[in-house]
This record gives sequence, structure tokens and C-alpha cells, in this order.
Amino acid sequence: MIVRLLLLVLTILPFSASLHGGIWSDVVDTFRGRSKPTPPVIRVLVTHDVESVQLEVKGKYTLFDPYTDSYISSRFIGKSRQVQALSDGLKWGEAFPGLYQIKVKPDDASTVMVVDGKEYGGSIYVYDIGGTISIVNQVLVEDFIRLVLADYQGDHLHPEMLAALAIVARTNAYFQAVNPKNTYWAIDAQKVGYQGLVHVPSDVEEAVRLTRYMIMSRTGVYEGMATPFPAQLNGYVIGGQPNKEMETAKISLEEANKMAENGEHAAQILAKAFPGTTIMLMEYAN
Repeated sequence: MIVRLLLLVLTILPFSASLHGGIWSDVVDTFRGRSKPTPPVIRVLVTHDVESVQLEVKGKYTLFDPYTDSYISSRFIGKSRQVQALSDGLKWGEAFPGLYQIKVKPDDASTVMVVDGKEYGGSIYVYDIGGTISIVNQVLVEDFIRLVLADYQGDHLHPEMLAALAIVARTNAYFQAVNPKNTYWAIDAQKVGYQGLVHVPSDVEEAVRLTRYMIMSRTGVYEGMATPFPAQLNGYVIGGQPNKEMETAKISLEEANKMAENGEHAAQILAKAFPGTTIMLMEYAN
């Protein structure tokens, strides 16, 4: 069993989920200690630079203009149409004159977005960039971590090892959210193995749940500021993309798993893998 209390160095640094209009300053503000109420989200590029995309929404949804964060309309039934970039705006079955970006936000927890046959939770952003279509999935970081760790089967990894991997993946995701490549998305799905809504093994679900909101930081509670960083373990960058600031673990995945099998918990494993870092618990309003 993962001993949650042994993993924690507590700090209260609420994090923002309001990453609207391609502006990321709210995320940076969070790490400067300014109050933000809701759990973090991350934007993942799932389709890029194509002529058209089949976009389906299963359930109720609302349309917004993400550039101005303004309301467009609400729909109470699903829709499945091709998205195209026209000279005067986007077209998704109907035309949206003058709009070159649309946010599709689910109105119900059961609403699912489908992009060219792949299902996604969270919101979908449609962008006309230079006359082609790009699709971005905005998803809760906790859900993103579950989904990118889905391939890590627990039959060969100890639960404490899975907990350590969840913290590493979350640290990378937070770093990417604060240091995006551009104003539209932080992570390219193809580079991190993100496939949207896939089956997540129960042991991975448990590891993510029991380490919820925990990240590694190069500073600690006394500095009053969290500093996530890009980290790789066993040559893999879980939950993020390679970066020039990448820190490589001092031990291999096999060595870390052996530590877990010998009774050491996730915090001890990460202390040896990434010496000089602190595990911090980010706290958010429900």
C-alpha cells in the first residue's frame, strides 16, 4: 500500500485551470504564489496542419470564441461534421464567419469528443492556422497522467514504482504547462504517446489517485514557490517532451523497481533518483 503521508512536504499553492485564449500567464502566476481556485489543465495537440477533421460531440456542449473567451451558443444534442478552414472563417457543418478558432466545451461529464475516430475527455479547441486545421485537447492534468501511464502494466512494476512514475509524469506535465512551446498547446500527443480515452489498468489508476497533485520541485516549502522541472527515467520522458533542461535520474527503472520491492516507498525512490529535489503537494479548491 502506498503510504501517502510519507510522500508529502505540504505547501498550499492553488493552481489555475483557466488557460483561455492561448494565454498561459495564469499558470505562471500560480507558481508565483498567487491564488488560483481550480485543478490544473494542460493543452495537448492531437491533430495538426490538416485540410479537414471529422469532429463529433456525443452529448451536450457549449461553443466559445477562445480568443475573446466569449459565448457563441449552446447545443443540447450531439453533432458529427467535418471541420474545414474557409477564407472567411471556420466551418463545422455550419459556417462561423469571422471566427478562426472555436472552443467546444462539454456541458456534462458524460459528453465525449471524437476527433477522427479517437475519443477525448475535456474540451476541444479548433484552430485555423494558416488555412489548415489543428485540434487541441484541453484536459485535466490528473486525467492526462492516467492516460499516458496506461501502458505501464503493474504486473512487473511494484505499486510504489508506479506511484513514483506518476509523480515524475505529473512533474513533467506541470513544467510543460508553465513552459509551453507556443500559445496554443503545451504538448504534442504524438511525442508523448497520448491516445485520448483509453483503458487504464486499475493499478495505474490507484497510483495516480494516491499521489494526486504531488510533484517534484527544485525548491521547497520554505521558498514558498514550486518549481517543477523536466525529468527522465530510464531514458523515457513520461508526461512531457525532451527539453534542454532535462534532468536524468541517477538510477534506472529496474533499480528503482528493486528499491520498491525491497520495501522503499515512492518518496525514497525519487530522493535517490533525483537528489536535491522536494516532493510537494499542490492544493486546490474543489
